[in-house]
Amino acid sequence: MLYFAIIYPRILYGIEVYANTFQSNLHELMVLNNRLLRILQHRKPKTNNSELYLLYNTLPINVLFKYQMLLHAHSIFYNSDNLPKIFMTDKLMNSDVHSHNTRSSHDFHRLTCNTSPGSKVSLNICSRL
Repeated sequence: MLYFAIIYPRILYGIEVYANTFQSNLHELMVLNNRLLRILQHRKPKTNNSELYLLYNTLPINVLFKYQMLLHAHSIFYNSDNLPKIFMTDKLMNSDVHSHNTRSSHDFHRLTCNTSPGSKVSLNICSRL
């Protein structure tokens, strides 16, 4: 598969950084990725995008970013001993903030932020997802 040998690793590399933006900034990259999938699969230009991704068993770039962030949150939650110490600051749970028992006491603590750059911090993205 030419797509998974050349294109997919380049998309996946650093996706946590470059895809952490508005959807409109990723639009051209997503269109180019859809065009490449159509070319590699010999599909017509009117082919639905979901068919392209389903046949190659992959995800669109915006969904792939969310998936990678969920993998990051999972590794913080379950494998934090194997991660560098810098990621220990991201492991702020609701049980660390308050002592009373609630349904969400084992969830990531969501910090309130009033700015757009503040909402793009990985801790806020992981807790939101």
